[in-house]
Amino acid sequence: MMLRDFRIGWRLLLQERAYSAVTIIGLAAGLAACFLLLAYVRFSYSYESHVPQADRVYVAKTRIESPSVGGWYERSPFGLLGVAERSGLAEAAAVALTGGVTLRQGASLTELDINVFSTGMPKVLGLYAVQGDLQAALERPDAVALTESVARRLFGNTGSAIGKPLTLENISFNVAAVVPDPPAASSLKYQALFGLGSRLIQDEQRKSWERNWGGIVTLLYVRLAPGATPQAMLQALQHALDQAPRLAQSKAGAMHLGLTPLRGWYFDRDLASKDVQGRHGNPALVMGVGAIAGLILLLATINYVNLATVRVMRRRPEIALRKLLGAGRARVAGLLLAESMLVALLATTAGLLLAWLLLPACSQLLNRPLAAAAGIGTVLAALAIGAATGVLAGLYPAWVALHVRPAHALEGRGGQETHSTAWLRRTVTVLQMTAAMGLTATTLAVAWQTRYASAAEPGFDPRPLLVLDLPTQMWEGQAARQLRDALQRVSGVEGVAISPAPAGRFYLGLNNPVQRPDGHSAAMQERMVSPNFFHVYGVQALAGRLFDPQREQETNDGSVVLNAAAAKALGYATPQEAVGQTVQVMKGKGAVQPVVVGIVPDLRYQSLREQATPVIYRNSLNASVLTVRYRGDMADLERAADALWRQYFPDNLPDIRRAGSYYTENYADDARLAGLLAVASATALLLSAFGIYVLSAYTVQRRAREIVLRKLHGARGGAIARLLGREFAWMLGCAALLGLPAAALAIQTYLAPFAERAPIGGWTLLAALGAVAAVSLAATIRHTLAALRLPPALALRT
Repeated sequence: MMLRDFRIGWRLLLQERAYSAVTIIGLAAGLAACFLLLAYVRFSYSYESHVPQADRVYVAKTRIESPSVGGWYERSPFGLLGVAERSGLAEAAAVALTGGVTLRQGASLTELDINVFSTGMPKVLGLYAVQGDLQAALERPDAVALTESVARRLFGNTGSAIGKPLTLENISFNVAAVVPDPPAASSLKYQALFGLGSRLIQDEQRKSWERNWGGIVTLLYVRLAPGATPQAMLQALQHALDQAPRLAQSKAGAMHLGLTPLRGWYFDRDLASKDVQGRHGNPALVMGVGAIAGLILLLATINYVNLATVRVMRRRPEIALRKLLGAGRARVAGLLLAESMLVALLATTAGLLLAWLLLPACSQLLNRPLAAAAGIGTVLAALAIGAATGVLAGLYPAWVALHVRPAHALEGRGGQETHSTAWLRRTVTVLQMTAAMGLTATTLAVAWQTRYASAAEPGFDPRPLLVLDLPTQMWEGQAARQLRDALQRVSGVEGVAISPAPAGRFYLGLNNPVQRPDGHSAAMQERMVSPNFFHVYGVQALAGRLFDPQREQETNDGSVVLNAAAAKALGYATPQEAVGQTVQVMKGKGAVQPVVVGIVPDLRYQSLREQATPVIYRNSLNASVLTVRYRGDMADLERAADALWRQYFPDNLPDIRRAGSYYTENYADDARLAGLLAVASATALLLSAFGIYVLSAYTVQRRAREIVLRKLHGARGGAIARLLGREFAWMLGCAALLGLPAAALAIQTYLAPFAERAPIGGWTLLAALGAVAAVSLAATIRHTLAALRLPPALALRT
């Protein structure tokens, strides 16, 4: 290829503006979708790449052996920090706690995401201060380190922030350091950093962490010393945990540790199942997104090749003249390859612009800051992909051009593809239809399951319920009880219940063994609720009675309520059999023996991916979460609750949500997946329609003489339509045989983790088949009608 070839290609594109616009826009759309999806893949695989020597850093995880809360968790006992530091196997070790604090600036309140680090974290993760002293910020109880963006927002620049006072959670702090903002692809997100000795943490809380080896509260990071192995470190940590006091640990069941490489933490399959903050990715999903990106680019390229090939067939006389005037094979091929590369580079430029415009929407859809994956390297990679696409897409049209015979072309003969190339064109069209069919069926199944799960009954009606999640430090204060009493006085409020967590949000809590008098025991989750909890939630007893506010008081340990799963776990054949039985429950360092007064249905506290767990309900009036039952317009209650919150918690931002929102949040990733698949399906259907349209046009052109001869011999319009329809019918059948089984497998893989599934059956497959059939009909009908109106004299003459 020479520069002159590109100039000729540019002139030819300007001469046929309609063809040029169609090919460039079609290829640009495919490239834009490909770039956006590949940005997501690149971002997902870049987690923790900023950490120096990240291959030596590991994160601990804990597995709890319990039927109620069994599985892996990303946190571990606080006491393991000292074990790692004393093991001699760690160059550095540190723990982290995540959370949020309220910043007061005059009369305004804002929320800051924070991390509480032990002093070894800078060495573990390679953290440093751009201003001030980070180590001092983690050692002094009145110090805080801010990120650069927060420091600039609060003080104008990073230098002037050092030494400035801040009021956080109504506590005074001084800025001791300014640190870089954490990268977007980082497992730890923060705007401010504190040390373990910070005023934010009460002394009693720290002592509780040190004593309670059964509580998994901190993220433990370990940077291994040179020569140390993760197996040796894991063995040392597990040995220390096994030797720890068993009383506290028994509340959570047997515990086992694991170590995950920091670079693999984002994709840890064990932790993804208990992920409640979207901190982990699904490697299969990411690779699937990458495959979809490649598939969309392939479909767009196939369409371009089809158009370019048809154009080459029309340019046969021109190509024949070039050959007769001395153009060699390399010269002809170079000309067509240059034109193809020019189209691809123009499409790449347009695709990059389109991707940039769609980047915010795509970032929101995938819930990832994809702008972090953009840069000069990304642009250069996109141009390389575009150039490679141009070369590959131009090979087949160039091959067709090389086989043009000048004598036949100038005589008007030989203008048809060979038998093998015609079959190749049909094959790629079948591939397009297969992709569209498979993606459409999978999209429908994911969307239907997500809709079904989001609307599934949780065991109560969440519509009249409003949830207030109280500040942690206010759980046991007077303000919490005063707020509860004030809410009860609001007109239309039918009750205010207390519980440890909102229904629908994951809650680990206490997990104690509950024992029958005959020794049969089962581990179950303990939920401390107010006596009116079941009345507020509108739950009816399956057997026995519910808690009664007149009979059960705050200090009452004489009665408990079990859910149906708990009664079954204890070996009772029916709920009625469990009522009136005495059970033994651990409390502090001793045990109590309450009576089971009632059995309630299994309320759905989490998603449909998990089976109902055994739960024992006990009485408590320590308010951590308030749930308000209201009769009337919920917007009125939200305004009243917001006003009361600001009255009793003036230094904390309101955390008020409708009860149903927690269940919707559980399926946010599924909804995003459905949206992503919907976009991919629509793109695949559009590209498939385009490919079928081109093939239909060429089929009519190729079989024009046959069609008019049939018409001259008496064939009616229906026979001509069936002649053309049969070609696309068998391609549709082949696509169904290839695409629908693959879609069925993908659907089953997606549904496998769900304990309860929507009644999907095979309708999604049939709907996908119908969608592709409809697209095929729409794409072929124009040329079918053209074939019916084809003038015999013109067809026979040409």
